[in-house]
Amino acid sequence: AQAAPAAPAAPAGYGAPPSPPAGSAALPSAPPPLGPPRPSGEELDYSALVLSGPEEPEGRRGLLFPGAAVDPVTAEHRRRAEGVAALPLPGHAVLPRESAGSFDHRYDAAARADIPSDGTWHTVTVAEIPVGLRTEYVCVPSVEEAVYATLVLDNATDQALLAGPVEVTADGEFLATTSLPVLAPGGVCRVGLGPAEALAVTRRTSLRESTAGLRNNVTVLEHRVHVELANRLAQPVTVEVRERVPVTSEADIRIEERADWTAPEEVTAGAGPEPERHAEAEGHAPGTRLWRVTLPAGGTAALDGGYDIRIPAGKALAGGNRRS
Repeated sequence: AQAAPAAPAAPAGYGAPPSPPAGSAALPSAPPPLGPPRPSGEELDYSALVLSGPEEPEGRRGLLFPGAAVDPVTAEHRRRAEGVAALPLPGHAVLPRESAGSFDHRYDAAARADIPSDGTWHTVTVAEIPVGLRTEYVCVPSVEEAVYATLVLDNATDQALLAGPVEVTADGEFLATTSLPVLAPGGVCRVGLGPAEALAVTRRTSLRESTAGLRNNVTVLEHRVHVELANRLAQPVTVEVRERVPVTSEADIRIEERADWTAPEEVTAGAGPEPERHAEAEGHAPGTRLWRVTLPAGGTAALDGGYDIRIPAGKALAGGNRRS
């Protein structure tokens, strides 16, 4: 009687040990090939590989095999599912992988949610994170005589807030939609809300040039700044007024400040180069000085300050001193 020919063996799958050839049971096992495994061309087509599930027979479970042809219905569903990644993001939205930066964070959903698969974006509430909110007003009158409203967010929780859109409302009325930067646990950030028309600021400056020293060998430039604020709101507000003083790296050129302003982060002004580097690290330009004024409802305030620049005669330019 003639024995039936053996059935061809199924492919071993990517990552499985090589199977012996058919009909070679009586032959001694050949030594494994030297060097790293060399997968076939089908096994290198990663997009066509299919991971075998737990229902597969032993020897195939958890291994990658070249997949069979996908039926048109499954292919269409896959195309539509993958097409979501190509949708344009909503306004002010940022992909989590871009906004998260170098840290990972897990958000536990409060409940299950059904999301329609209609190819558009949907808003789903995952969790509610309480943050501290307060309104502050900022102005830089040396650049623009306008006061801007800002919203200061203080995240005192252990949850991170990723970058994205934020809707601002006041007394139940919608104000604006703007961008929220990444706010790590314990972080504080400031979001701009636009000009505050009910607050006014004006700024005037003057310069007086003179000489000092035993032989009048020092040029003194006296800069004076006068700022006036007016509050036309029905409640008191706190306004942060930002000014700048010159910064020098020359040891014999002195800058003497004559104002009660402070450097950012309450660093004492004129305490050497360290405060300037600290302020720059916090996002402020070198030489930034701050006034914080609380205006009552319908009230006004006047701020006076300035600084003197003392330049040795040997370093002064004839007719070249800048006026502001």
